Amino acid sequence: MTPISTLMTLSKWIVFICLLIVSIPYGHADSTKLQEFSHDEWTSILNQYVDPRGYVDYAALNKNKNTLNQYVSRIEQYSPVNSPELFPTREAELAYYINAYNALVFKAVLERGPETESVWSGLISGLNFFVRTPVIVGGDRTNLRKLENKVIRDQFKDPRIHAALNCASVSCPRLPQQAFLTETLDQQLDTAIREFVNSEQHVKIDRQGQRAMLSEIFDWFEKDFIEYERAQGNGSPNLIDYINRYRTPGSEIDRDFKVDFIEYDKRINSQ
Repeated sequence: MTPISTLMTLSKWIVFICLLIVSIPYGHADSTKLQEFSHDEWTSILNQYVDPRGYVDYAALNKNKNTLNQYVSRIEQYSPVNSPELFPTREAELAYYINAYNALVFKAVLERGPETESVWSGLISGLNFFVRTPVIVGGDRTNLRKLENKVIRDQFKDPRIHAALNCASVSCPRLPQQAFLTETLDQQLDTAIREFVNSEQHVKIDRQGQRAMLSEIFDWFEKDFIEYERAQGNGSPNLIDYINRYRTPGSEIDRDFKVDFIEYDKRINSQ
């Protein structure tokens, strides 16, 4: 073969390879679609606008919403339902939904003003905020109540989520300064529920009066805690049984103590 023929043959191969590369569908070449959904933007927001108590500087955030808007935009575009490749594990899915709920609460608070008194205000407590305020998750229109009840509670059956979801109120679990992440989710949820049940704000014990005063969260979602205990083999569970799983050793509550509930402080968790 002559040098000219060799060169022509090589040129044909180069053209063929180039055409082959160009013909690959764009979706396969988009590396961002192959990576797990990132919560870096949400962590940045929490670091900047949430203090160690879990209170939020909504006024400052309202002046610089770009990062929040970017994160919420991705929540609105992608979810485990329409983009399962971004959420390869159950932990990835649950971390997404917890962060999505908390971020969408931020967005809804800012859309109201930002709120200065309570998101529960109105004729029917919380109806406007949790039901009538539309949110988009992975292209689907829903609301915060459905996201919590129909997705996070019903699909994952993990009562620890009640120490992770934050409804922008003083009596809510403390909002952490970091997003929930796939690789550390179990540890983060354990930390959250242990902090919640060992805090006198949410669990008060009157040992002399043989009484336990619990956050209303345990009243509203009693079914979740009891069903979990039954699933663990407890044939006759009560709320105290679940709480004692996460109480500091030596501070467990007598399961026969009378249970009352602490009135929920629905004031905005604003700095």
